[in-house]
Amino acid sequence: MKLYSDGIRYHLTLHQSKKNLPVLLMMHGFMGSEEAFSHLIEPLCRFCNPLTIDLAGHGQSQTPPDPELFKTRRQVEQLRSVLSRFQFDHLFAYGYSMGGRLLLQLAFRHPELFRGVIIESAQCGIEDENKRKQRTEADEQRAAEIESGFEGFISRWLELPLFEHTPDDEKKSYRELMLKQDPGLMVLSLRGFGAGVMPAVCEGLHQLHLPLYLVAGQLDDKYVSVMTRMSGLCNDCDLQIVEGAGHRVHADSPGQLTEILKTFIETHHHHV
Repeated sequence: MKLYSDGIRYHLTLHQSKKNLPVLLMMHGFMGSEEAFSHLIEPLCRFCNPLTIDLAGHGQSQTPPDPELFKTRRQVEQLRSVLSRFQFDHLFAYGYSMGGRLLLQLAFRHPELFRGVIIESAQCGIEDENKRKQRTEADEQRAAEIESGFEGFISRWLELPLFEHTPDDEKKSYRELMLKQDPGLMVLSLRGFGAGVMPAVCEGLHQLHLPLYLVAGQLDDKYVSVMTRMSGLCNDCDLQIVEGAGHRVHADSPGQLTEILKTFIETHHHHV
């Protein structure tokens, strides 16, 4: 389906609509789309109604090349507007990496939308000003690399240590998925919603009165550390470290991630 919000024609897919099951919104990472979760849909349909979305600038969502549209508050309000039209009674949400960062921002500002939130391999923000500056500069360098050669950038991106544990067939799928993206819009996404420019919400996590699962791959040392720290800042939070998985838990260990989502949803679906 297509829904307009703030000039963007968002592309969403509700994969089934069983009345007795809750809905699970799924938000992909940078240079991804709803296709990143295609291998999860069938098992997820046993216990929820998956709702996938192509985020601003990504996939089949038609996005004007306006840098303002990618800023945190604009994207948060775009998604709030889209989700409010459904009026779901029981909406859970799961976000990976960039999608996880955006989901945290959305849940922080509009917790009333959700019954619970699952975050995979994402951070709540960078609080140290020097580190924010370093990340912004790194993202600007990445933007310049995209502008000078998108295919080469993707090849280098896929070889980052973060992704070394992804199975070869999933790496191939991710490469094909990334090559479908619009390089100009990826640049705007990096500049408008990189971790260096996104507001940090870490200190406010204790005020988030929502059930929250944090998921990291055991082999992803950086995000095990990041999400362990986040778990200590949360009010109602559980940290899941998935053995044998790297940064992309949903690609590295899809069966384990599905079980985590199932446990979380079944625990909190009827809990008031």
